[in-house]
Amino acid sequence: MTDWLKLQARLPLLDSHQLRRLEQDLGADVLARLLALFVEDGRQQGAILSRAFAERDYGRMADCCHSLKSACGSYGALRCHFLSEKLEQSCRARDTDKVAEQMLAWQQSLDATLSELEARLGRG
Repeated sequence: MTDWLKLQARLPLLDSHQLRRLEQDLGADVLARLLALFVEDGRQQGAILSRAFAERDYGRMADCCHSLKSACGSYGALRCHFLSEKLEQSCRARDTDKVAEQMLAWQQSLDATLSELEARLGRG
């Protein structure tokens, strides 16, 4: 098992401390609206990334991962943030073996993260 794979498995999907800080700073209603937008955008960006992967468009994948990395970091989606960074690096290096492996891990992480957020928002 590769190092990045071991590390990502130990990361929580969501940083509950960061979400609590955001709730204190923004209020529960504002945070809920922002998280709902994050879920919607995550689904859209995930679809774009999947299409780029199917087309082997590593430049577009890297750009998409860069955007996702920022959004995931803002909302404490730790595992997705980490995997977006690793996938972006592999896409820029055109390391096709790592891209395929990391893409699978990233998709699973994104689905689990967005599902958990939807459950917290009462939409799951």
